[in-house]
Amino acid sequence: MPVRTKQTVGIDLGTTNTVVARNFEALSLDSGGFVMPSAVAFPPSGATLVGQPARRRRAMDPKNTILSAKRVIGARWHSSYTTQFREHYPYDMRESSNGGIEIQTRAGIISPVEVGGTIVGGLCQRTKCPVRDVHAVVTAPVGFDQRRRDATSLAVAKAQFASVRVVEEPIATALAYLNRSSLKYAFVYDLGGGTFDAAVVDCSGYPFRVIGHGGDPYLGGDDVDRTIALYVADRTLARDGWDLSNDAVTFDRLVNACELAKCELSESEQAAIAIPSVDPAAPESCGIIPITRDEVRQLTLDLVRSTFGICDEVLAQASLK
Repeated sequence: MPVRTKQTVGIDLGTTNTVVARNFEALSLDSGGFVMPSAVAFPPSGATLVGQPARRRRAMDPKNTILSAKRVIGARWHSSYTTQFREHYPYDMRESSNGGIEIQTRAGIISPVEVGGTIVGGLCQRTKCPVRDVHAVVTAPVGFDQRRRDATSLAVAKAQFASVRVVEEPIATALAYLNRSSLKYAFVYDLGGGTFDAAVVDCSGYPFRVIGHGGDPYLGGDDVDRTIALYVADRTLARDGWDLSNDAVTFDRLVNACELAKCELSESEQAAIAIPSVDPAAPESCGIIPITRDEVRQLTLDLVRSTFGICDEVLAQASLK
């Protein structure tokens, strides 16, 4: 009787994007590309949108377009993670019965675990990733406690995989990049959409071990966008006397516009943010706010420098500095 090979896939359920891979190769989406935005939206039609269609609704319907749920998956209501999330995002939120966080949408109450499960389920559909009799390995930040690891596992399990195993992100990185190498140590610098993580991995034996780690749960691409948005809001207030930061929904639209400008600046030296498209109530004098690549570089310099300090601490933990 032939031996049945165990099928396994790897999932990166990210703050900003999510991807699934098999045999070290990412599975492609039916729409092209390999990464799907970690977004879920609930439009008035009653449908549930996942990925890019959901992300497109951020500017028009921010309270019903859930982004960055990984930041609070498994987190307690009174934790610093949740406090900052409530300050940064325009959702209607409350404490759940298990002491976590839940979000009120037009489709009803949804938890970060349910958001994660919807994202993974949508990703599997769009990549035609099989789930029956397939085992999943999902990555989680090394700083996640057991409650948050369990919540991540539960989110992936909602896609009906045969089993789910949680692996620390630096370990997964080391396995992916060093499977053909023989290095004794690996330093992982992971500046993602929502968090920054750094770790030293001992690769001298198997299983690999994290021997030093650190990070910042609110230092990532989302925070770069927010920094740019605060700068643009200050300029608009000083130039035109119009405050874009005193309304959560308007400010979230501004953050979205600044993210698009940031992406444009990766290829151009200058971009423009149209204030009337962010806030239709703004006076005509607001017009356009130009922003350059050099301005963004200066605005984010302190954020980037702070990662270097964390790296020094991690190296010291591992006795490698």
